[in-house]
Amino acid sequence: MAREATCRTTPERLPLSADRWGELLGRLEVVKGQRGRSLGLRAVLVLAALLGVTMLARSSQNMGQTTFPLLAADLLRLRASTIGVLTAASGAVAVVTMAAVSARVPTRQVRHALVVALVVLAGAFPLVGDAHGLFALTIGILVLGLAGGLVFPALVTAVGGIGGEEVVRGSRDRPIALLGVSLSLGLAIGPFVETAVLALSHANLRTAFRWFALGPLAAALAMAVVIVLGADGSAPVAPPVPVVRVSLRRALADRAFEVALLGQLLYTAPFAAVVVFGALFARHVYGLSLSQVQIAFGVFFAMSFLVRSIVAWRSPIRHKLAWFHLSAVLTLAGLVVLAAGRDMAELLVAMALLGVPHGLTFPLSMGIVAEGRPHSELASVNAHLSAAVQVVNLVLAPVLGLGIDDLGYRVTFALLVLPVAVAAVAQHRVAQRSAGRHQDGEHEAQGSWAAPPVVQGAARRGPAESI
Repeated sequence: MAREATCRTTPERLPLSADRWGELLGRLEVVKGQRGRSLGLRAVLVLAALLGVTMLARSSQNMGQTTFPLLAADLLRLRASTIGVLTAASGAVAVVTMAAVSARVPTRQVRHALVVALVVLAGAFPLVGDAHGLFALTIGILVLGLAGGLVFPALVTAVGGIGGEEVVRGSRDRPIALLGVSLSLGLAIGPFVETAVLALSHANLRTAFRWFALGPLAAALAMAVVIVLGADGSAPVAPPVPVVRVSLRRALADRAFEVALLGQLLYTAPFAAVVVFGALFARHVYGLSLSQVQIAFGVFFAMSFLVRSIVAWRSPIRHKLAWFHLSAVLTLAGLVVLAAGRDMAELLVAMALLGVPHGLTFPLSMGIVAEGRPHSELASVNAHLSAAVQVVNLVLAPVLGLGIDDLGYRVTFALLVLPVAVAAVAQHRVAQRSAGRHQDGEHEAQGSWAAPPVVQGAARRGPAESI
């Protein structure tokens, strides 16, 4: 091991630099005929375009997810349980798309698939906004789920696999963290853009949906530019890598995947509740206007953006398990304040508290997966991870809707502390078992979140410390 470590090529030992903006993306390496070729300016611009596409797509998709319940309840007079079923149906389409399509898209075709998916996403907004009945609304929501199931696993794969197989260990944390920043920036900007659109349209929800179709269209145009730039063989984003399909059973056998999955599930229930029913909670219980509702969402996503920006700047992140513990504590506190609050100030405090774990859990989980898997397996494993979270959402949305109809908003949101606590405890136990197996001499491919404590007498970070 020691001899092998000393024989590494020079590019693998190059440190990350934060001094220049291009190197903020990491000293990523690509393979094209020879090892160690670094990314050029054109490739950096392509990556920047991918992050911009992520921002536009997530901003628009989030508007559809958070605002359609207002349209369904206030304009179509649908009950919370019906809204929950519609959300679950959209999630089911996303899961099927991820499992049947996204996991099978070859790496070299990801960008072309994104263009198609973004156009489909743009088409969903007028379908939802112009719906005047349950059937028409259902069609629009299903199309929204279809597009989401294509767009986001592909984006994670494209960004998380930057540079192919020859990147420095730990370097994949940074593009994944930057992806999280782009997602959060889109989420943070979206509510304030929607506030302006609502003000200009005199609080017309249907007009807001039509305007937000422009985001995915702009993203599709940007992806077309990315394809043109990437077609030049002098600076590809990543070399063509065939997709290696990983079964769900094999993925679950990996402790790193288990920790990442439980980290995502830790925040799934609160985020589903906030996205699907947060606007209705704020409007019908706290008595806020449509614009005030969007300000509350803006605080939530702005806090998430701030946290993810810090994660990106400080990546690769050590002590990942400790940060997951902090996320659990803040989530529990935010849910209590949200359920017990009485005015807009308390709602904003709750949304700020809940925004921090939203900013932490995604990049930490995605970073663990990216570090523990070769690039050729990322499409399949990322699809499994995203689909698993979506499956949980399929159950959560209708249950939350029924709970709101029967118990009310406050009690239903307060009960969400239970799944959060269960996921946090389960994640901690999985990490402890992994650390114990390492100490017993069983070595697993766990990436940077866990490593043997001692190699050849030299002190290294133990599993519990590096998680």
